[in-house]
Amino acid sequence: MTRRLLDKILLGLVLVIIGSSCTRYKDLVLLQSHKGKQDSTFIAVPPIYKIQKGDVLYIKILSLNQEMTQVINASNTSTSQVFNSDASFFIYGYNVSDSGFIEIPVIGMVEVLGKSLDEASAEISKQTRVFLKDATVIVKLISFKYSILGEVKSPGVYQNYDNQLTVLEAISRAGDISAYGNRHKVLIIRPGHEGTKTFRLDITKTDILNSEGFFLLPNDIVYVEPVKSYNFKVNIQTIGLFLTSISTLILVLNYIDNNSK
Repeated sequence: MTRRLLDKILLGLVLVIIGSSCTRYKDLVLLQSHKGKQDSTFIAVPPIYKIQKGDVLYIKILSLNQEMTQVINASNTSTSQVFNSDASFFIYGYNVSDSGFIEIPVIGMVEVLGKSLDEASAEISKQTRVFLKDATVIVKLISFKYSILGEVKSPGVYQNYDNQLTVLEAISRAGDISAYGNRHKVLIIRPGHEGTKTFRLDITKTDILNSEGFFLLPNDIVYVEPVKSYNFKVNIQTIGLFLTSISTLILVLNYIDNNSK
């Protein structure tokens, strides 16, 4: 009776392991189409980033007046050598103060807080025209950092050197989602002037292409949740050892039972 009970327990545990350890195909495939549609068009519009306190900007002013231009651009005259690390960005870039201003030599204080890069460029151009009539202003954001946490292969803080970045690109830079990551539950945390927004994405669905969270902004945090069976999958080796012990016990009981007859 004991042997039969142990056989049933062992069989039940094996079935539980098989059912819990298997990952369904549809849980792995990204951007699945709805209702069998193979080709679709999505218009994903990148959000316009508004400059925040603590941002670091690259600013260069070009003009036919070489003497004045060199004075204004004194802080970044050798750009190719200066901007070669995160520390150099902070030291040689233009840091947005807590009051929302940057200070440019000769030009003076310029308010950029809450402005887009184009708006900031226009404001700098406006103040520059007092000294240079033919000036061209270049403004770039060089502090585009984002974080990836949770079930990815290489979590951490990353630097982006492009104007745009999608959540899929960010995840790929982190080595893709691990075997324990839930592709149905990816959380985007976005701090901003008016508070912190959150977006929950299911990256197995094409719906994310229309989401505000599809394109990342500076300081965004991407969190990939673990699957519900995370603890089970992590401890599967321990469970396997336990089942092996039960199997051994059953064999011993069978041996004793056969020899006692």
